[in-house]
Amino acid sequence: MKIFKQIGLLFTISIVSLFLFPLSQSIAQTENLSPTLERGIGLYKHENYEEALPLLIKAREEEPQSTLAAYYLGLNYKQLQNYRQAIPHLRDAVTNIPKIKGALIELIDCLYNYDRLEEAKKWVKEAETEGIRPAQVSFLKGLVLIKEGKYEEAIVALEDAKARDKSMEQASDYQIGIAHLKAKEVDKAQDAFHDVVDILPSSNLAQYAQEYLDALSKQKEAFRPWKLSFTTAWQYDDNVVLKPEDSAAATNIADEADWRTVYNTQVEYTHRFDERLALKGQYNFYYGKQNDLGFYDTMSHSILLQPGIYSADSLLAFPTAYNHTLVDERSYLSNPSTGVLYNKLFGASQMGQGTLRYNYKDFLWTPSISDEDRDGNEISAGLGWFWFFAEKKGYWNLRYGYDNDWTKGQNWDYQGHRLNAAVLAPVTEKFNVSLAGSAFFQNFENTHTVYGLKRDDDVYTASVLAAYQFYKDSEFQLQYTYVKDNSNIDIYQYDRNIYSVGVQMKF
Repeated sequence: MKIFKQIGLLFTISIVSLFLFPLSQSIAQTENLSPTLERGIGLYKHENYEEALPLLIKAREEEPQSTLAAYYLGLNYKQLQNYRQAIPHLRDAVTNIPKIKGALIELIDCLYNYDRLEEAKKWVKEAETEGIRPAQVSFLKGLVLIKEGKYEEAIVALEDAKARDKSMEQASDYQIGIAHLKAKEVDKAQDAFHDVVDILPSSNLAQYAQEYLDALSKQKEAFRPWKLSFTTAWQYDDNVVLKPEDSAAATNIADEADWRTVYNTQVEYTHRFDERLALKGQYNFYYGKQNDLGFYDTMSHSILLQPGIYSADSLLAFPTAYNHTLVDERSYLSNPSTGVLYNKLFGASQMGQGTLRYNYKDFLWTPSISDEDRDGNEISAGLGWFWFFAEKKGYWNLRYGYDNDWTKGQNWDYQGHRLNAAVLAPVTEKFNVSLAGSAFFQNFENTHTVYGLKRDDDVYTASVLAAYQFYKDSEFQLQYTYVKDNSNIDIYQYDRNIYSVGVQMKF
């Protein structure tokens, strides 16, 4: 949003400057101009600022006491955005004789742009005392006060500017919106920007104001305290039971494919204590109902509490969660976890991420033998990088993760390395496509007590998701996922295809 402010500011200041040309022309007509100054002024008025500059410098050297030469040289430097050089010449134009009162406006403007705010306020006071162009002076006073962080006083000055001159109403409302925005009065800022658009919808300022309105709308949506999402999908899974590829290892498995209906509901509440501290709470409910293989019906409840510390370009959070999963209506897994998450922005289009997490997995079904007891601890760590594009509607993501599981049963101790890559690409305003892939390399620590080998699994996953927004915050989704587990123990080797069609709604 910073670029909108800068463009809008240059545009509104240029409006103020338009009022000065008649004044400068009348002064020029009352003085006998030297040939050098006359040529310099002519080039300036034809916007040939680079060519006008040496002539105006020479004119000042020839007539150092000429306030008109000082005035036009200052204006020329100002047009070249060399405010430091413009200031002394405009200062001479308002202090030497004959005084060019209109130069006060340009001097205040240059001092404002060069961050000489105290001197700018001094000349604002003089302009107010002498009654010089009250509307333009009030407008510039408002800009100075915004830069000083005195937003309430700035709004008073800008309201005065538009009351004095109707033609300045749109520019004043735009800056009033900026003042409210800096004061974090988002609703009032939106009202002011709506006024800018209503006054003259086709103007450049209206376009900049609309950009602010769009950005603020997205920001308000992102910072809503309550969020709710609901997803339902119909899935066909050709290997629900993870049937091994080797038929000899799967002699007791007859049916492995099935349709299922999936329901997923998520409720989230975020309480912000101030700009830096927030606490997020989240509840997630998942239910997958198999059409034929009812034994594999799955239900899970997850809760999350996440304190977060925010800065302008980073987030440090401490997620603590608990998940309880049921299979076939019986408690299957109890899983508390805690960790730390750190996100850091780098420029406008990149973000780094680091995670560290501890899980305790308590499998509630009695294992067939003690060596198959999967109860235990897990430490995981990860590093990721995001590249954003298409106005941050799309991104690339690469991630590396490390897992270390140590369990009660020796057959499930392992160290793992995971590589992930993903891209979200907006195809149109309402249609986007996501591609994701991962490779997970599991190296088990102990010789398997049943098969007599140290188990090694390489698990590859690929998926594609197409989503079409058919209504605000509602989208139709098509997804395909493929999983391939290459294991040196045949019974753990399988492949799996999942086809899904669903609808997601957010509130």
